[in-house]
Amino acid sequence: MNERNEPAKRSVDVLIIGAGPVGLSAAILLGRFGVDTLVVERRTERSRHPRSRAVSCRTMEVFRELGLAEEVRAAALPGGPRRLLGSDAVSPWRSVVTSSGADGPADTSLGPETLDVVLCSQDALEPILVDAAQAEDTVTIEFGRTVSTVKDTGTEVLVSIADDDGSVDVAAKYVIAADGAASQVRTALRIGTTGDQDLQTAVSVLFRSPVIQRRTGDPSSFIYLDNPETIGAVVIAPVDATDRVAMLGRPLVMDRVPFEDIDWTTQIRDAIGDPHESVELMDARTWTVGAWVADSYQSGRILLAGDAVHVMPPYGGFNQNTGIQDVHNIAWKLAAVLKGWADPALLATYEVERRPVAVFNMAESVRNFRSIVGNADEGPRSFRPENFVHPGLDIGFRYNRGAVAGPTSPDAGWPVGTFTPTAAVGERAPHVWLNAEETTSTLDLFGRELTILARSGSEPAREAARRADIRGIPYRLVTFGPSGDFDAAEAEWAAAYRVNGDEAILVRPDGHVLARLDSEDPATLDAALLAYTGRRTAA
Repeated sequence: MNERNEPAKRSVDVLIIGAGPVGLSAAILLGRFGVDTLVVERRTERSRHPRSRAVSCRTMEVFRELGLAEEVRAAALPGGPRRLLGSDAVSPWRSVVTSSGADGPADTSLGPETLDVVLCSQDALEPILVDAAQAEDTVTIEFGRTVSTVKDTGTEVLVSIADDDGSVDVAAKYVIAADGAASQVRTALRIGTTGDQDLQTAVSVLFRSPVIQRRTGDPSSFIYLDNPETIGAVVIAPVDATDRVAMLGRPLVMDRVPFEDIDWTTQIRDAIGDPHESVELMDARTWTVGAWVADSYQSGRILLAGDAVHVMPPYGGFNQNTGIQDVHNIAWKLAAVLKGWADPALLATYEVERRPVAVFNMAESVRNFRSIVGNADEGPRSFRPENFVHPGLDIGFRYNRGAVAGPTSPDAGWPVGTFTPTAAVGERAPHVWLNAEETTSTLDLFGRELTILARSGSEPAREAARRADIRGIPYRLVTFGPSGDFDAAEAEWAAAYRVNGDEAILVRPDGHVLARLDSEDPATLDAALLAYTGRRTAA
């Protein structure tokens, strides 16, 4: 301790505020790049509630990249979402199929991970991510730490952090604020939001009961209850493979009785129609259903991610997945800037690329919300399959502006349901199995550096590699065909990527196509590498 009793000061490359799934994913990704990262979290223990649960195909691909997909799948509900069993005043206990393919072979036609969502509750996911982050040599996580002030000096960000033992000042080159919907950092920066802050006040009631297994015979099924004489319209959803379940929605009793006076055990039994149903109440809390996107994702050296920049209704599982994909986008860019081969201007492409995705996803989640809530008279059938499985939206989004080079479609949206990958500039690069055992995907080639894909002997690919080498840009050249890295997969790869001749496909570490090069033209090659390093971004 110094004689003047001033707080100690630490220095890190990146400080992450918030250790939820988004902040932890950012830490793991940065750790893979060897970035000195400190994560601080005010909580000292996990929430008892499952909170976010749907892990999308694209997010599972991110976890696959991090070597975590199998562990996440093992912690999830077996088989994913299968049926929704409905009960209402007219047709009690009817079954409605809501997830195609759950009982058959996994559909890996569009990616190495199944298109069906994986239901892994946040309280089960977070320990996996904590362990993975702590396994990274350059990552430190500290719980029970509260951020009091954040000041961007222009050359660094000074953050004051306190706990029960005192305070410490941290000097970070960059900050990622993943501190939730009520983000203190966003508020301090006076960043506004666009959208609806309060669509509905809902409840999450956590309890133990064998009701799902007993009523459906399938622990992955959901029960939709709709009875205007008792509970109203709610969903009883499995939390994990045990007997933990949650009741979600807005029960009618909330309009008549103060929340703290509600007997939830009686409410659940009345709704199920069995006064003797085994129900062990664990916890109940309200939460606000909102739909908004922050007006800015960045202020100088401070970047915001996850709930700090977008909140969406839960139907469809968009919000957490969008947040994890936010940091998948920004992590490689921060690493590139900190390692010195990219300009800080590259970081501005984060908002340019990710905010349109959040706006689109928010609109779709609101559509789902209104479809389900607005069609409650349909009972379980208001939970349509398209509300929950949407490959176009999940893996078909593309970056039309930002760190991309070449023709894009800036005014076009992207599909929600069906999707045909083309390896267009800005798209997530298509999946192709590279071996007969179907264990290695083209997506497994990405993650650490610029990847150059081409047929063996491609001159544009060789020239791109040479110019990347000159600029000090880490890259990997992967070739297909005779004398290439992958011979047998050449035809399928060329078809999926729509490759002409010796055309080279440049893919960013986050798996999105940077450029397509069909010549050795120096200007075209330089434009792609300049966009990639933030020294000139595509218009």
